[in-house]
Amino acid sequence: MADVSVRFLKGRSDQDILVQLYDTVFVPSFPPSEREPMASLERVLAGEELLGAVAMTPDGVPVAALFLEWFADIRAGLLCYFAVRPDLRDRGIGRQLIAYAAPRWRTELRPHIIYAEAEDPRSGSGIAEHGDGQARLRLYAGFGARRLPIPYLMPRLNPGETRLANLLLLVAEADDTVAAPAGTVAQPGGTVAQPGGTAGAVPGLIRGAAVAEFLTRYFARAEGGPAHPGDTELRGLLAECRRTEFLQLRELSGQD
Repeated sequence: MADVSVRFLKGRSDQDILVQLYDTVFVPSFPPSEREPMASLERVLAGEELLGAVAMTPDGVPVAALFLEWFADIRAGLLCYFAVRPDLRDRGIGRQLIAYAAPRWRTELRPHIIYAEAEDPRSGSGIAEHGDGQARLRLYAGFGARRLPIPYLMPRLNPGETRLANLLLLVAEADDTVAAPAGTVAQPGGTVAQPGGTAGAVPGLIRGAAVAEFLTRYFARAEGGPAHPGDTELRGLLAECRRTEFLQLRELSGQD
C-alpha cells in the first residue's frame, strides 16, 4: 500500500491542492465529457453540495481523490471523481480513500442512498488513456455496488459537450427509505411480495421514484437549471425509472 494519508478538502486554503489534483489526477483520469471545468469544482472547498476526500503523500502532494455530490433535501449522494494518479494505481489507494471517507459521510450525512457512475464495458467506448473501466467495475463490485436496469446517460458537464451515454448507474448503499426490505420477492408486472423465504429473493430493489427524484436534481444542478419540456432524452430516462414501483438491482459481474 502506498504511503499516503487521507483528509477532506475544506476552505480556500486548499485551493492550490485542488488545482494540482485537477491537473495531475483528474485530467489524465477523465475525458472532457466526464470532467467539469476547474472553476466549477471549486465549490468542493465550501464542503456543502460537493464534498471531497484527497489522498496526500508525506510531502503534501495530492495523488488521489473521492468526491461526493450531495443532495441534502432527499439525502442522496453520488460518488464522483474517484481517481488515482496513473503512476500510483493498483496500490490500494482507492480502498484507503473509501475506508476513510465512506464511514464519516455515512455518520455525518445519514444518506438514504449513495449512487456511483461507471463505464459500461459492453459498449466498447472506453478511452484507454483514461483508465480501465473493467477495473473500476471490479472495485465497485468489491464494495457491494450493483447496477440499476436503466439506459443511463450522464448530464452535460461542459458547454458544447453532449450527454454521455453507455454508462451504468450504480447503487453503492441504500436504506429502507428507498429500498425494499431484504428478501423481498419480485413478481410479474413489477409488483413485489414481502419476505417469506429465500426462493425468488432478489439482490435488492430500489424505488423507481427515488431514482427519478435524484436524476431530476442531478441533471438540473449539472446543466444549470430544470430540463426543457422538450427534453426527450431526460424524459425517457425518468420514464424508465418510473415504469415500475421497484427497480431490481443487478450484479456487476456478468453484464447481462
